[in-house]
Amino acid sequence: MKHYTSILLLFLLALTACNEDFLETKPDTKLVVPSTLEDLQALIDYYNIHNASLPGMGELSSDDYYILYDRWNALSSAYQKNAYVWAKEIWEGNNSLDWNNRYQQVFYANYVLEGLEEINRAEDPEWWDQLEGSGLFHRAHAFYQLAQLFCPPYDSDSDNDGYGLPLRTTSDLNVHFDRATVEETYQRILADLEQAVRVLPESDSYKTRPVKAAAYALLSRTYLVMQDYDNALAFADSTIAFNYELIDFNALNTSASYPMERYNSEVIFHSQMTRYTPLNSSRLIIDSTLYDSYLNDDIRKEAWFRTVSGNYTFKGSYDGSTQIFNGLAIDECYLTKAECLARNGSLPEALNTLNQLLVTRFREGTFSPVTLTDQQQLLQEILLERRKELLFRGIRWADLRRLNLDPSTAKTLYRYLDGTIYSLEPNSPNYTLPIADDVLQLSNLPQNTRQ
Repeated sequence: MKHYTSILLLFLLALTACNEDFLETKPDTKLVVPSTLEDLQALIDYYNIHNASLPGMGELSSDDYYILYDRWNALSSAYQKNAYVWAKEIWEGNNSLDWNNRYQQVFYANYVLEGLEEINRAEDPEWWDQLEGSGLFHRAHAFYQLAQLFCPPYDSDSDNDGYGLPLRTTSDLNVHFDRATVEETYQRILADLEQAVRVLPESDSYKTRPVKAAAYALLSRTYLVMQDYDNALAFADSTIAFNYELIDFNALNTSASYPMERYNSEVIFHSQMTRYTPLNSSRLIIDSTLYDSYLNDDIRKEAWFRTVSGNYTFKGSYDGSTQIFNGLAIDECYLTKAECLARNGSLPEALNTLNQLLVTRFREGTFSPVTLTDQQQLLQEILLERRKELLFRGIRWADLRRLNLDPSTAKTLYRYLDGTIYSLEPNSPNYTLPIADDVLQLSNLPQNTRQ
């Protein structure tokens, strides 16, 4: 009977996974009703829903790379061409994979949470709690990813009453949700993660499943984009306390096609980004100023970059393949901790944290510790190292959005294509993507402002 149920369950998963326009066609949940913890675990473990095809439009729009005009002009997807130059109109009638895929994830998370309500927790309290924590984590993770694209940046100096997300908390797609505010969106993310922390296990043999440290790491990341540096620091510390091991880059085979091992010791939660065409290693060219910022004894310079047609491209994904890793890893937490310590004036601790990370990236015996004592200079150094370390992790776009709120760290972005210069000013409304037309028509949601 369990085997038969599993077949039906996989049939339901296949039906919903194959439909890119998820919000337009409602899955027929009557095909199968998951009725056991095993069934719900299968929903939580569905890799293509929770761990693959995470949003990539922010990375496509960021400043760590560029593509040549002929490559850009040859792109078959109008929305990718438009996003690359931060155009006012993006989709031109196309669906938004980043939106649809994440709301599909929200549906699955809600479905699991509702399924648990029908199962007596006393049957297996530990497994029941793990599934509840996983559902809450995945819903929060989806909302976080969406917020970095489709909501204005969170501003700690404002009331954040602009348009946020439709915060779907039920799997019933007939229930309409208006757009919440930005503040309500982030409070939903935090509430889900805080509950997840209480019930997730401390460890799991699969890094595609969330654990307590993953919820802490995502809380730290969320508080960082909210400019709540005290909480970002506290949760980064909580994550580091789990003793995920930093990789000694001296042990890497830097000549390998992809030197970083999948599920390596730094990975807390594994996920992959949608690799849009401009992000293919055969097309993207690393910004030369960024590449030159790596010192010669910095092993990342050999491990993460290779030459293609005379230009440097990227091979350093923690997925160990052409796919781009954008999960949660402990190196990010060291950099968040260092930044927050520098911002609150704890400079010796900030230096120690930064140097703990960097010494593992340099050839043995060559590393000279950072010794800056000026707060602003140290902060700028940490932010540079953050950019260098977290390259192509799906983080740069969120960092640009938050750093632009401070004039001292704001930056104008430029694209140069066939004699035309495109620019993206700090705090431009074009840092918030428009919602695709089909979603607006189906859901009657207000559109984001663009210029």
